[in-house]
Amino acid sequence: MKNIKIGACDWGLPGNGLYATQIAAAAGLDALSLKIGLHEFDYPLTQPEMQKIYLNEQQKYSIEYCAIALNDFDNIPMHARKGTKAYDIVWDLLKRAVHTAKALGVQMIQVPGFAASEIKNEEDLKYSVRAFQYLCDAAGEHGISVAGENVMNVKEFRTLYDMVDRKNFYLYFDSQNYYLNRGYRETDILEGLYPLMCNQLHVKDGADGALSGSLLGTGDSRFFETMTWLDQHSYTGYILLENYYDQMPLRTQAENPYDLLREDIKILKTAIG
Repeated sequence: MKNIKIGACDWGLPGNGLYATQIAAAAGLDALSLKIGLHEFDYPLTQPEMQKIYLNEQQKYSIEYCAIALNDFDNIPMHARKGTKAYDIVWDLLKRAVHTAKALGVQMIQVPGFAASEIKNEEDLKYSVRAFQYLCDAAGEHGISVAGENVMNVKEFRTLYDMVDRKNFYLYFDSQNYYLNRGYRETDILEGLYPLMCNQLHVKDGADGALSGSLLGTGDSRFFETMTWLDQHSYTGYILLENYYDQMPLRTQAENPYDLLREDIKILKTAIG
């Protein structure tokens, strides 16, 4: 593959994001996706003081911040109903996400649709679409895109995509989630949705139902098959590591989680040529 930037999700790095910019630079990575944090801690990345720290780190280590992940949507439903406490939290977070992306110069807001935010019925879909439309419109004013990461099949995501109906809305692809959660072949999703993808994706692997629990290509998600498909279709953009290097079960494979990170980078570089 050509014109690829290799990065990582800060929440998967040793220390769960602590000193992520410095760690990424030491490992030779190009970019980071940053988690916005939790409501419980008032979304740390949205605070100007924290943003100043990240911008100083960026200048010092020359790491690009390519995405902001609204990770709290795993705990708080993006499709919360109006009149509930969760609804107020969701809409506050959507507004903060745009301001944060703008402040940090980030061009992509990544929206996970798992756990609490998984769309399970028509009403979930309606409220999710409304939230995505607001986010796309607000972010679009600053040239920022929005991408939904989920385990919808081709038909389901195309329905969501058509209903959102915004030019800056995309799919955020992941190399393990579809197989792990639904048993789908990852390349089948690519065959059906590749034109709707943004220029970023997550890569991870795992075996026996473990999320982010194996070095790339050593799990059961057919990682190399996915990379070959992307190469054959001339994918360009960011490929972000999302294995959990200091968490079980992956950390059992080495005494030092940083060794696992470095090994995954070697595997990924080999896979993309």
